Amino acid sequence: MIVHDLVETKQYFVEETKPNFYVIYDKYENRFAMFQGKDCKTEDIGTEEIVKILHGDDEFSLRQVDSYTVGKEYASIQDILFAVKQTHKEIFI
Repeated sequence: MIVHDLVETKQYFVEETKPNFYVIYDKYENRFAMFQGKDCKTEDIGTEEIVKILHGDDEFSLRQVDSYTVGKEYASIQDILFAVKQTHKEIFI
């Protein structure tokens, strides 16, 4: 089983987005865990950094609009934030 431990989170563009839109950064430490008898063995499999765009509705539920992962199409958080501003202009004031 893969375990994702959230170790850091941050909100970007706080005063720049329209109401109910959120740009959230999450950093996870990922581990592979398996049971051997009564023991649980874990193995680090790396970190994952993701920026998510979320939109809230009138019921205060959040749905994910888009997500970007560091190391896939983008080399850094700054590259992702630039892409968010260019691609999702509709969420900004």
